[in-house]
Amino acid sequence: MPENNEKEPQYKSILSDDDGTAPRPIRKKQRDPMAEVRREIEEQQRQQREKAELLKLRQGLIDESDEIPEDEPPKFEKPTGAKAVENFFYHYKWRLIGIIFTVALLTFMTIQAVTREKKDLYVLAISTTGSSGIYAKTHDIEVALERYCPDFDGNGKVHVGVNFIDLSTDGGYSEYTDAQNEKFSAELFSGDSQLYLTDEGIITLINRIAASGETEEAAAEEADGQIIQFFTDFSGEYPDAVLYDGCGLQLNTTGFVDEARWKSCPDTVGLYLRDTFENMMGNNEKTAEQRERARIVYENIINGNVVNPDWQGS
Repeated sequence: MPENNEKEPQYKSILSDDDGTAPRPIRKKQRDPMAEVRREIEEQQRQQREKAELLKLRQGLIDESDEIPEDEPPKFEKPTGAKAVENFFYHYKWRLIGIIFTVALLTFMTIQAVTREKKDLYVLAISTTGSSGIYAKTHDIEVALERYCPDFDGNGKVHVGVNFIDLSTDGGYSEYTDAQNEKFSAELFSGDSQLYLTDEGIITLINRIAASGETEEAAAEEADGQIIQFFTDFSGEYPDAVLYDGCGLQLNTTGFVDEARWKSCPDTVGLYLRDTFENMMGNNEKTAEQRERARIVYENIINGNVVNPDWQGS
């Protein structure tokens, strides 16, 4: 049998330095032009089958179908450890902040209510002019009042709460004066304080506030200088006392200025006891008790009855 001397054909590069050992060129696989068409046909057929199966499901002809894939809910990996804590705070941080703030506020209010010292008496110290000198003597006024004040609640301590309100308009009107006026109006209508240590200008201010909602006739009476009976008249009980309009006890005619170390107390500064006033609040049981306590202190000052002579303040 003749030998097969045929050799595999050599491919020679067109490059001039090719010695015939260059590798064969890689032939690129030809793309099937019908593959894309077949995929589109298969997709259309699949959609048609799903539509047909869906129609059967809606008509109740079949209960389930293998052609329609079931929508499975996405599966989430449950975080653990530090990731779980971080995830919790991320979702509930504002709710937690609100809860923490509310608890802190309630705790603070509870502590304040439990630990707050209850006062035997509440007094308003009011200045309608800068020359009254009341503000500078607020602490000494408090100590002096405590010397005339019995231990009403029986806890072994005497404490008079003095609340200063500045109603002076010497420097003109401002947000500060507006705030002080609102504070004064609130005190008038609440009746928390029944004893007033103030200057003569208080009468005009109270007349103005009390008559602001009255008729023109009431306003005319105020203009004529008639006093609305907001304070208790002591002229009948203490005819020898120096009283402004029968109700304001002139302090520098009493021993109070010695107890308060206030020799320079002006003639215009007096002590007033609030009376029951129908147009305002402050007529309930709590304020009635405060009014009775204030009356006792007021009469102690008139009579020079110092019940705590060695008291130096709390």
